[in-house]
Amino acid sequence: MIHLNVHDIEVHEIGGKPKFKDNFPTFCINRGFEKIEHLAVIRDADTNANNQFKSIQHVLRKERMDVPSEINRFTDGRPRIGIFIMPGDSDKGMLENLCLNTVKDNPAMECVKAFIRCACDLDKNPNNKAKACCQAFLATMPDIVKSVGLGARKGYWNFDSDELNNLKSFLKQLY
Repeated sequence: MIHLNVHDIEVHEIGGKPKFKDNFPTFCINRGFEKIEHLAVIRDADTNANNQFKSIQHVLRKERMDVPSEINRFTDGRPRIGIFIMPGDSDKGMLENLCLNTVKDNPAMECVKAFIRCACDLDKNPNNKAKACCQAFLATMPDIVKSVGLGARKGYWNFDSDELNNLKSFLKQLY
């Protein structure tokens, strides 16, 4: 969040999509939850952004919380609640797609594309092409890291990319 000059924010992993509906109610009863001013829920679209949005809305309703009527918008209540579905400009995809979109013009992406074409010709090819592409891209960096998050800390993704505009606009609503 430093890149956006956003401070005084906490990030909590609730356990991903499979565990969100079970873990979110517990998160809501944690001490200090009543002091939260903004709550941003960010999730991958996977194969259908609208289905992911509806799933989060359902969990919020069960907790008797304000429910955003649109993706990428916050409610007016307290806490103000917003839902962002990645990559943010598509009905399908995930964080890895968003990261790759930020470096699509990086010369290393030609190496990644060649590698993935070769890997996809194997009998046992990658189950998740976007995740495999991210790993291949990170392997081209001077200091190899094993996750998109560590790649972000190293500055390997292009935080100035227009591909991040939807996410930046969403996060700017936090202040």
